[in-house]
Amino acid sequence: MRKTLNLTLFLRHMGSLRTWEDSGVLNREMEMYRALKEHNVNISIISHGGRDEYAFRDQLPGMMILSNWMGLPAPIYERRAHLIHARRLLQSDVLITADSTGIVSALRANWAWRIPLVYRMDYHWSALSRATNPQATLMIDNIIGLEKKGIAAAAQVLASAPEIAEYVVQQAPASAGKVSILPNHVDTEIFRRISAEKRYDLVYIGRLEAVKNLDALLSAVQRLGLSIALIGSGTARGDGSFANDEADRLQAKFGDLDGRIHWLGRIRNDELPVYINQAKVFILCSFTEGHPRALIEAMACAMPVIGSRVPGIQSVLQHGVTGYLCDTDADSIASAIKTVMAQPGLMRRMGENARKFAVENYSLPMLAQREYELLVDVARRHPVDGAARRLAHYVLRRR
Repeated sequence: MRKTLNLTLFLRHMGSLRTWEDSGVLNREMEMYRALKEHNVNISIISHGGRDEYAFRDQLPGMMILSNWMGLPAPIYERRAHLIHARRLLQSDVLITADSTGIVSALRANWAWRIPLVYRMDYHWSALSRATNPQATLMIDNIIGLEKKGIAAAAQVLASAPEIAEYVVQQAPASAGKVSILPNHVDTEIFRRISAEKRYDLVYIGRLEAVKNLDALLSAVQRLGLSIALIGSGTARGDGSFANDEADRLQAKFGDLDGRIHWLGRIRNDELPVYINQAKVFILCSFTEGHPRALIEAMACAMPVIGSRVPGIQSVLQHGVTGYLCDTDADSIASAIKTVMAQPGLMRRMGENARKFAVENYSLPMLAQREYELLVDVARRHPVDGAARRLAHYVLRRR
């Protein structure tokens, strides 16, 4: 029988289970941890949400939910979570971040309790911030500093794509030996080809933000006279609301193009296969990406996909084989759409190849096994000091 491994997961900066639920991605985000439980991993979740986080216990059986039950201001909670949840943390063998931004509280827990840290980097946090708000140089510098601290402190860095692994090594050459590429997973049983009426020429799934380059995409759609379904909303804020400035700007500029743009808003992740299969082509023409979940989910649905030739996308798509690459300007996007949609044979072949590639590289059982093995290896190489743990427990009991 496998030895039990105690794992504590730190959600993203200002993130909560409620935010994931409201975004429709809670099940998707927790799939990996449900799979890890089958490998005899006990999981605790440190969330920035309040007491209402406990409502998710029934959806996450066997997982311990640790929240900001005192209602502390977010910055204070982020810096004191390692103390508030110390007793549970001291039972942990490994700490892990849910994504690049969950590093602040995780770093403090790693420093205070000497528990090995696995830093999951799904995307370039600093690159995304630079693309979204290039004038905020102080914020970007702070984020780069946090990334470097996380890389330095981590026993293992999990990069979701080769470009991110390269970035980690550029930031800290000495870290090369502790970086592993572990891509995002897709449930290939849910995301698959299904029979559905084609209601849209194109479908886009993702946040409605400037970094997603929707201005150029919708300009291309406008000139080609095609229809597109846009699924998603703005960025989730810490209070559970969504920043929709870019969505409002785009809707004011393009409207619905006489019914050809379908603004569908947020849709639950497990309902997406129907919408993906109702389109002829999936498209994602961002300025930068990490390892985009929506893209690999569309590939698993055997969809022909078009993506921009940028980090995070070009490492997933083989041009003309598993997808079609273009540049980020409206002319190149329009040309790619026109070329792909004029060739039914190409669309069929790319869809079949994309499905095969997704199953072979991104299936949940395979990646859960790999992640489990990495976590066990970290715990083996960096055992928690038993004497220090007992002393910490004693001090906490005396408080």
